[in-house]
Amino acid sequence: MPAKESSINLPLTSATDLTEQVSRYLSDEDTKRVYDAFLFAGDAHDGVVRKSGEFYIFHPIEVASILADLHMDADTICAALLHDVIEDTPYTRADLEKRFGKTVADLVNGVTKLAGGEFTSRQEAAAASFQKMMAAVTQDFRVVLIKLADRLHNVRTLGVRKPDAKRRIARETLDIHVPLARRLGMNSLRKDLQVTAFMHLYPWRSRILRRAMDDYRDENIHLHQQILGKLKRSLLDNNIKAEVLRWDKNIYKLYKRMKDSKGKKRLCSSAEALELRVLVNSPMECYTALGVIHQLYQPKINSFKDFIATPKIYGFQALQTALLTPQGQVILIQIQSHEMYQIAQYGIAAHWRYPGLATSKAKSQEYLQHWLKQVEEIQEVTGDAAEFMEDMKADLFLSEIYVFTPQGQTKVLPKGATPLDFAYSIHTEVGNKCVSAIVDGEHARLNSTLGNGAMVEIITDEMATPDPSWENFVVTAKARSSIRSWNNKRKTHEFIDLGKQILEKNLSQYNSSFKSISPELVRQVMDTLGLKDEDALFVSLAKGSQSAELVARRLLGNQKLTPVSENKQCQLLIKGTEGLVVHLEDCCHPLPGDTIAAQLNEQRGLEVHRTNCPKLPQNGKKTITVAWSDEAKKEGLFLASLNVRARNRVGVLSHLTHLLEKKRVNIEDIHITGDDKIKDLYFLLQVESSNHLRRIAEAFTRMSHVIDVSRPFA
Repeated sequence: MPAKESSINLPLTSATDLTEQVSRYLSDEDTKRVYDAFLFAGDAHDGVVRKSGEFYIFHPIEVASILADLHMDADTICAALLHDVIEDTPYTRADLEKRFGKTVADLVNGVTKLAGGEFTSRQEAAAASFQKMMAAVTQDFRVVLIKLADRLHNVRTLGVRKPDAKRRIARETLDIHVPLARRLGMNSLRKDLQVTAFMHLYPWRSRILRRAMDDYRDENIHLHQQILGKLKRSLLDNNIKAEVLRWDKNIYKLYKRMKDSKGKKRLCSSAEALELRVLVNSPMECYTALGVIHQLYQPKINSFKDFIATPKIYGFQALQTALLTPQGQVILIQIQSHEMYQIAQYGIAAHWRYPGLATSKAKSQEYLQHWLKQVEEIQEVTGDAAEFMEDMKADLFLSEIYVFTPQGQTKVLPKGATPLDFAYSIHTEVGNKCVSAIVDGEHARLNSTLGNGAMVEIITDEMATPDPSWENFVVTAKARSSIRSWNNKRKTHEFIDLGKQILEKNLSQYNSSFKSISPELVRQVMDTLGLKDEDALFVSLAKGSQSAELVARRLLGNQKLTPVSENKQCQLLIKGTEGLVVHLEDCCHPLPGDTIAAQLNEQRGLEVHRTNCPKLPQNGKKTITVAWSDEAKKEGLFLASLNVRARNRVGVLSHLTHLLEKKRVNIEDIHITGDDKIKDLYFLLQVESSNHLRRIAEAFTRMSHVIDVSRPFA
């Protein structure tokens, strides 16, 4: 699409400021590209005004300026200027690629939200757009930098929005964009996002806390200056050239700390810690400075953390310690080299802002690639955008612990991680085949919580498969999405098998089978039903979205249909321990030997009831005739319930349970109700069949003080 002449006066002052900003580190050719992108964006957004009343072009200029402050490359700055062009103007991705190249077009496309008209809700659109953006991030991480800069300027200009919009955008920023900035190690940007979003989410609380912190600083200024002076002199006396900075508190983190505190909710100036940063020239000087500081003030027990030897997952390095002065002032000190400090503030963008950080660039790239690989793996196994977004949000928020393999390799996991999370962090197949774990030399449950510094060994079995319940206790997104993916694949496979059985059952009424139907006729029927392949046909039958009777008739075409007699019709055979899509319902606990019927449920599959169960749907929908297979009795134990009414005498319960013990019957659950004279006991037992349960009931009946024994719904 050709550019047209702009009918507005472009904000050339801002454009001049931006080009001057980028010209300090970009070549003349790249600076010209940035200016060309500005002119193109100005033309594309011609006449558009923001809610604040200013021309829309000011927004992309500010976004570009935020990234220029990080010394980002020309492609990123151009994409920042053009980031809303595809979404809000008639220009297309092809137009941008033709004018500015494929890289810029891909970056702009990566931050472009999906059209809202495709979705039924704002939440659905947001989840799909987030998944699209993260897919683009795995190809080029600069997409997320543009998105974060875009969000930072948006929250800075929330003042003109309505209160509900302010709160929604601020909450979304704290839930998604702040954790993303943290994961990229961009703490300066993270803090700016946090504080600004907090100001709009809770304006009154923000003002109160800011005022309290101003008062705290004024009240303690002389004491804090004395401490700073003493620290500087001691370090200098030990030949350590250090910069000691008083660190402004993050009022959002202060608010969270007070909110989460079980005790005091007020800010006490006498008990509030002084936060300092000590910057030295090398990692070795960090440790030397730590020794000097610990000689100067008493360290608090268990307060020291070494993030130089074991950096955080996003590359953060520092020594952290807490001290106590004779006056009772708590001091929180973070010791870093200048290089560590720059990386801590700017994260993955640090080597752009400070080109001399060659070694740090390699480290930060390593951390980034590790994270992007995890995101890509989660993308591959998670089809649902809402699930992907929830998994990512949970993963981004968790704090880290450090655990070790038997070979001494370090694995960084979220706090609360289990041995199963550890197994999936090694490889998906290690997690899928995991059967047990040894933690610090002791056997541990797979759902136990790992401690910081634990050594974990995973025991696998080639024949093992994931347990569907694992999804309930793992905490990492990779483990959760891998287990869910395996469950879904297994569920799909079981739906296919169930659908085949249902179709064969209906075809057998006419002395036919699926194999006897010509492939051409099968294809014709699937085209009529809008199904892509046979698997889709079987799944639709298993979920009840297609009528098996009608599909069978369609497949038989114009043949003369003569049903066999009812007693010769093929029943759907149930084994008993079917898996994920055939469920023996716990309302009536059907057993081999019971007469059973089933109903199709689109989400769960086949729900099997005893025919006299009052919860068997009676809403006019056809139930499916099912029967137990010959193998059902060989498949192990089934849950069954018994109601026992007995006189309230000493030892009655003991006699009942003793009888079950003699018969080697396991009790899953017991409930007791009733009054002083009569007790009603509900037993949930593990039995082999309905005959086995009947024999247990007869044994109960012969006992003294037992009035009645019955099976629910019998």
